[in-house]
Formats: sequence, C-alpha cells, structure tokens
Amino acid sequence: MKKTVEEKTAISYYKKKQEEEILRTKFTRTSTNREGVTSVWTYDLDKFANGPISVELIYPASFKLPEEKLMMENKDKPRSEQKFLNPNNGKLVGYYRAKTLGII
Repeated sequence: MKKTVEEKTAISYYKKKQEEEILRTKFTRTSTNREGVTSVWTYDLDKFANGPISVELIYPASFKLPEEKLMMENKDKPRSEQKFLNPNNGKLVGYYRAKTLGII
C-alpha cells in the first residue's frame, strides 16, 4: 500500500517531535484546572529521570479552601443548623453527628 504525501509528512513530523522530546532534558509543563489553579511541573532529567523535580501551585485571588467556604456558609446559621467537616472522610455532617463524633 502506497502512502500519500500527507501521510509521509505526518509520519516524519511525528518522528521529528519524538526526537526533540528525547533530546530535551530540562522543560516545564503547565496546566490549569476548572477552579483556576495553575500547576507548573518542572522537569530536569539530568537530576531525576523518573518525574518532576518541583511542582508549583498558583492559586487565583478568589480561591477559597473548602473549610473557608464552610465557615462563610455557617456564619449566620444557628449552631444546630451548621454543617461540619468530618476529618476522617472529608464529608459534611450535621451538628448532632459532629457532636457524637467528637468534632465539636
């Protein structure tokens, strides 16, 4: 089966990209998740060949941790209507369940 010019070009481009990836020893990869947190993974294959040498997380100014969000929601509620974070499994529990678990 003969290959078309486009297929030959695509294959040679792919091989060229593979060779470039092999030759690079220092590089970074950046990704952003849906909450806006940017992670920068820095690789140096001369120092450590199995993974990144550092990972940096950059949070946006409006980012709040789940505990902070929960505190804001519970601020105006009476104690019996508040929700609490169970440290064992990370789920929300009501006031009476939190009391029996010893969270409060």
